[in-house]
Amino acid sequence: MNKTNRMMLLIVLIVGLAAGVYWLEAPAPAPATPAPQAAAPDLKRLAEQAVAVYRSAQNMQAGAKPGQWKLDAKASNSPGPFVGAFGPLQLARDGQGRQLLLTTFVADTADSAGEGMDSFAASGISRLLLFVLQNGQYVLQSEKQLEMGTNGMAAAARVVQLGPQQWGWVLQSGYVQQGYTASTVEFFHATGSDIRSMGHLTEQADNKGVCGDAGGDGCPAVTDVQARWQWLPVAGPDARFYPLDVQWQGLIDGKKISQHAQLLPDAGSGIYPFPANLNVQF
Repeated sequence: MNKTNRMMLLIVLIVGLAAGVYWLEAPAPAPATPAPQAAAPDLKRLAEQAVAVYRSAQNMQAGAKPGQWKLDAKASNSPGPFVGAFGPLQLARDGQGRQLLLTTFVADTADSAGEGMDSFAASGISRLLLFVLQNGQYVLQSEKQLEMGTNGMAAAARVVQLGPQQWGWVLQSGYVQQGYTASTVEFFHATGSDIRSMGHLTEQADNKGVCGDAGGDGCPAVTDVQARWQWLPVAGPDARFYPLDVQWQGLIDGKKISQHAQLLPDAGSGIYPFPANLNVQF
């Protein structure tokens, strides 16, 4: 093999060796970078922001205890101010696919502040608040203020689920007056644009304190009735609301009663058809 051929062979070997080394050491191709995705909104944080905006708009001031807020407002039977707290923030989705925020603000008169009785005529206030997620923030959709309490105290309020995609509130209050005792629960529904009453139910009523143990011809016939209720979380594919199961027991005007019903809101009025004769009112 002459010198020229040897040089050509050497060049071929060097080129081949270099190609082999590159093939062994060439970096693997970088993995494809996934397309960026929009982060899901932090609904809890947005809910807390919405309540903070509401407090500011109402000019609420921090109360003496953590979580308490003072509201300088008036009610029909009380000049205010009131001291109260917000209930748990309930995030939900309705049948129209909207993101909802439901909560409550329950406040007693400042003189009672949840620890004692105030004027007999005065009541606290309970507010039902409905927010809807719009353009990345919860916006107040509807608000209802109720004055169901007495002696400076407000009615207890809480958010409840009324059906598979239906939400609302219940308010419970009671009183004792001149030997009569009663407690009532009222139901409310968060509709597409409003907060509507679904009727009230007398949970307990008695007149046992009117005459006490004295009895006599002037005493009214005994009334001592209780109503126990609960939702049955079952519904057909087209049902909007869960049945409300109610059991009545006791005496009304001296007559023993025992009645059971499963109720749905009236299709037209949206109100539960509670039997009027069992909804005792003194």
